[in-house]
Amino acid sequence: MMQTWTARQLLNDLMKVAKVPAEIEALHARCGVYTRGPIVRRILDAVGWMAAKDLSSFRLLEPACGDGVFVVEAARRLVTSLTRQDIPLTIGALRDRITAFELHPREAKQARKHVVEALRDLGVHHRTALASAEAWVIEGDFLLSKIDSASYSHAVGNPPYVRWSRVPPKLKQSYERVVSRLMTGGDLMLPFLDRALDSLSFGGQCGFICSDRWRYMAFAEQFRNKWLPRLKIRSERSVPADTAFVRAVDSYPTILVASKEISQQKPRLTVGHKKTKTLTDLGCTVRVGPALGHAPAFVLEPDEDAVEPEILHPWLDGSEVHDGTIAWGGRRVILMYGSDGRLRELKQFPLLTQRLRRFRAQLKKRAIVLNGAPWYRTIDRTRGEDWSRPKLLVPGIARTPRVAVDLSGSIPSHGVYAIFADDDDVVRIYDKLKNGGLASALSNIAPRIASDYVRCHKRFLMMARF
Repeated sequence: MMQTWTARQLLNDLMKVAKVPAEIEALHARCGVYTRGPIVRRILDAVGWMAAKDLSSFRLLEPACGDGVFVVEAARRLVTSLTRQDIPLTIGALRDRITAFELHPREAKQARKHVVEALRDLGVHHRTALASAEAWVIEGDFLLSKIDSASYSHAVGNPPYVRWSRVPPKLKQSYERVVSRLMTGGDLMLPFLDRALDSLSFGGQCGFICSDRWRYMAFAEQFRNKWLPRLKIRSERSVPADTAFVRAVDSYPTILVASKEISQQKPRLTVGHKKTKTLTDLGCTVRVGPALGHAPAFVLEPDEDAVEPEILHPWLDGSEVHDGTIAWGGRRVILMYGSDGRLRELKQFPLLTQRLRRFRAQLKKRAIVLNGAPWYRTIDRTRGEDWSRPKLLVPGIARTPRVAVDLSGSIPSHGVYAIFADDDDVVRIYDKLKNGGLASALSNIAPRIASDYVRCHKRFLMMARF
């Protein structure tokens, strides 16, 4: 009875919170966004921290553990693994297996509490559970703490995501005294990822839910130069923010899974590379096809003709852009804007009016209409002359990036990117991108998303070197 009371008293002590410095509260308010359980389990599966494996000699690092969702799931798997190996669940067997940092005192104490509860549910002795929680969850700043390099087999988590300019001044000053200048000035996520990767042993596995901004932003160039040659990226899958996080945030998260390699044979992509150029260097512009707002209303199938023909124009989507050729299926889009750039008057087009009235209920629900736009307008302006020049078309998402020359003046869907250049240069640029050239140029830039598809976004196309 005394032991149970002592354990409960110690657990209560873990929950006592001292006054938190204002800068820590401010940082937590900006980036204390926690990960949902299914995503945590997905990441731990991906890096191989699994109960079915022998985890007795592995070490897992989490740079910012919040209230402990990663640590708790990792602990459950660790205990189950040791039990399967008939390894006694002693503090000696558990202590060095997990290290998790958390800057905010309240959240660190919550994490320890959750760890204790999870371990006790698995039958771990209460003293061992308490000692493990104290050893695993370190109340401190990951960037300012002493960590041996190449000392962990796994690194996982949800690193803080906030622009460097919004880091509270006192913390920023502390970071800038110890963090390499090459990793500061952009986003706090970057030095967290950099230090976590430094802490991995060769062959070590990492899995992070994070923004993909490091892939293309200028502030991350030195990070890319340092780590792309040293990482074997096994997966980059985008996930909806509401699926990834427990509260609503305005971000576009990606699950990054990679291993740290000894080899540095991958090409380094630097601004000073003399033998290749970007599309910007070549004088190109990249545009995405216009957003319509409700494609069934504005796009006619091949067998539909119930709109004035003079306001119809060839339209195609990514499925009609093959590698090197365009296979137009016969669909046409309504040109809702005239050559003067003004929205057409419906009273001048009775067939158009009749068609759009069939979709009026759906069209009136759109955000642009609720914000005051006419109910029948498209989101973006649709004019044939805006797309009439020779151009290269690239589907925005593709299992293998592909490109084709379009000389028909077709308007692409919102899921297709158009590369414009001087007319004489279109074919010359196409020669650089065809036969896998585009896929090769994007291989170290564009992330892979669900089902191993590549995201060929404008920003990645503009960064790629050919």
